[in-house]
Amino acid sequence: MRIKPPVEGDANAARRDPRHPVALPAFALFDDGARVELTILDLSYDGCRVAVAVAFLPNTLLKLSVPRLGQLEAEVRWCDGKVAGLCFKSETLQPEQSQKPRVHERVTIDGQISLRRAGRQQFQCRVFDLTPTGCKVEFIERPKVGDTIWAKFEGLDALEAEVRWVDGFYGGVEFKRPIYSAVFDLLLARIGKL
Repeated sequence: MRIKPPVEGDANAARRDPRHPVALPAFALFDDGARVELTILDLSYDGCRVAVAVAFLPNTLLKLSVPRLGQLEAEVRWCDGKVAGLCFKSETLQPEQSQKPRVHERVTIDGQISLRRAGRQQFQCRVFDLTPTGCKVEFIERPKVGDTIWAKFEGLDALEAEVRWVDGFYGGVEFKRPIYSAVFDLLLARIGKL
């Protein structure tokens, strides 16, 4: 395990997505077999801020393990004393094909999602199934295939998405950037599916 004594760091380093407060117990697992308890303090689609008992060395690779929700590859981006910022490593998806096969199994849910089209008001609608790459929804304002919309789950930031199909007021949207698996599991747990 690579650690260093607490030092002033670049805790204000820029990040891609705003983060939302949580308080989740977790572990950092290192290649040498070391395991460090930590608490996830805030979370976004691409990273998190954690409280740790020891300072982590920036650029260290680790597995972030959340009990009952799985593991996610991460990299330490910064450390300031006993608080560190982690960036989730990109997940490898199959290359795009003209007719893409479903990469992830659908999870049937009965929940709410906020949708917004460019220049329009945000509205609440039902979501029927969910994968890390998209979902089936019931539209209030029916869009056209290919339209860009923003989909937002409670407690997380909006995801840019493309309308892939429309059948009446039902349709499927594909997220421009997949939801990381650990965040997806947390979202399902919040909805009550795990």
